[in-house]
Order: sequence, then C-alpha cells, then structure tokens
Amino acid sequence: MPLDYTHQMTILRDILQDHHTDCNGTASECAQLERLAAQLIAQESISSDVKDALSYITTYSHDGSTHQNLSQHITDHKEHIENWLQTIDGTSL
Repeated sequence: MPLDYTHQMTILRDILQDHHTDCNGTASECAQLERLAAQLIAQESISSDVKDALSYITTYSHDGSTHQNLSQHITDHKEHIENWLQTIDGTSL
C-alpha cells in the first residue's frame, strides 16, 4: 500500500527531526529522505515554499548518503534542517 502525502511528510519530518536533534544519521536514512522528497516534489498540490525546501532536502540527502563524515554533514546543515522543519510544520499534515 503506497504512503499518502500525510504519511510521507510525517516520515520525512521525523527523520529530519532525528538528524537535527541527534546530529547523527545513516546513509539509508539519507537515501529514504531523498526518495520521499522526490516523490513529494512530483505532487502538484505542494506549495512553492515546500517544494523549495524539498529540493534542498533532496540535495542535502544525496550529498549525505555518500559523505565521508555524515555526522559532520548533519551538523553543518543543522540551521538549514531547522528551517526545513519550520516550513514543513507550516503545512497542514
């Protein structure tokens, strides 16, 4: 059963929140974030602000999945992650 928009956004948000809180993650989480963000961007009902955030999340996730030091990559993007979470929280899940 495919995940609907609400479930996709919830999973995306949960993983980003874990990265933000723990400054730690896995390459698998990054790959999942990248897939979720790409699926969400393809939906026409997404606002431009959310699409912009999802585009940045896609790049962050892609780079993170192959980064030599993922914890440092997450730490370097902590402020961005916080902004993305605020944008996501501003949508109606």
